Amino acid sequence: MPSIMKKIVLKVCIMCSKCKICIMTTIAQFEGVVSIAVDAERNTVTIVGNVDATLIVKALRKAKKAVDIVSVGEAGKDTEEKPKKKVELCTTSQSYCSSCRPVVVVYDETKGCSIL
Repeated sequence: MPSIMKKIVLKVCIMCSKCKICIMTTIAQFEGVVSIAVDAERNTVTIVGNVDATLIVKALRKAKKAVDIVSVGEAGKDTEEKPKKKVELCTTSQSYCSSCRPVVVVYDETKGCSIL
């Protein structure tokens, strides 16, 4: 019995290129994934393959990515509906996410008097 290919559409917060790379590498680790399409403008990821959507969501949440399942269906059928209104998952106005946030370390070494 041949396995049915699924088309999984996820809503994921994609704030920077590091987020995109993290999401793609996390999904690519699953056996059965045929293709991954990331749309950063709409914050969606489309996965085609014979994989379980809940396992992918669990792995992405473990990687500290906010994710919701939009739709799961057969890959051959184009049943994805256009969203009636744009739903934003990302609520920050920064150009990077909190997990990719740059960290600044300041090391202040003062040259004071030393008595020998």
